[in-house]
Amino acid sequence: MLKNESKKRGLSLIWIGGFHSVKETLESRPEDVFELWVEAKNQTPEIAEVIRRARALRIPVHFRDKDELFHATKTDRHQGLAARAKEKSVLSFSDFLSRWEEKGDFKRDNFFLVALDQIQDPHNLGAIARSASVFGARGLIICDRRSASVSLGALRSSAGALEKIPLYEAGNLGQALASAKKAGFWIYGASAGGRPSWESALNSPMILVIGSEGEGLRKSTQDLCDELVGIPISESGVSSLNASVAAGILMYEVYRRGVRDSP
Repeated sequence: MLKNESKKRGLSLIWIGGFHSVKETLESRPEDVFELWVEAKNQTPEIAEVIRRARALRIPVHFRDKDELFHATKTDRHQGLAARAKEKSVLSFSDFLSRWEEKGDFKRDNFFLVALDQIQDPHNLGAIARSASVFGARGLIICDRRSASVSLGALRSSAGALEKIPLYEAGNLGQALASAKKAGFWIYGASAGGRPSWESALNSPMILVIGSEGEGLRKSTQDLCDELVGIPISESGVSSLNASVAAGILMYEVYRRGVRDSP
């Protein structure tokens, strides 16, 4: 999350900047927001609605100048809004699997998760989270090493999706995928040389694994996949797609085929 932290009532707090990120935080976890700062000279109808929402929730609203918002968020791309809030909880993937196996409180048909294999660009992380939210993924699995963190850049790129979609952390992705397979998940890996996605069965429950920007999926990750799926590209085009673009196309195919979020 953002590095600009403070302490309040023993909690570690962060500043979240940007219209969509602030709006989604207010909507998805208002109990975690302690105050809202608004640029005094930036009173658009959209910001006025955010102010109304915060006041309805009895969250203090303070009007500040542009420089004060810059110092709080450490960026000039705050879009006139900043919220001081608790960091979003990142859940343990092993705990998720325990609930999955023991309680059975998930609808298992049409259920998919997205896992990231060493995605290091925060903008790609944000863009993948945005597509995952749009196309009905039920969560995003991230690793705690050699991976992008949920930074301001990632939050902005996600247009608030990182505040909305569940995040699961795995200390070791290989172990996490192996455990998921034992729990009944199908594992599909994104690969340029994989089977065209529209020819794959795309069984559920499933985990779609997206590889790093330069190297793609690690060999150890590929070996854990039930199938590698790809996106054929034009011979006249560039040699490969950006990781977040490829992820979005594959997630759309999953969504189109009916492996989607359920009420």
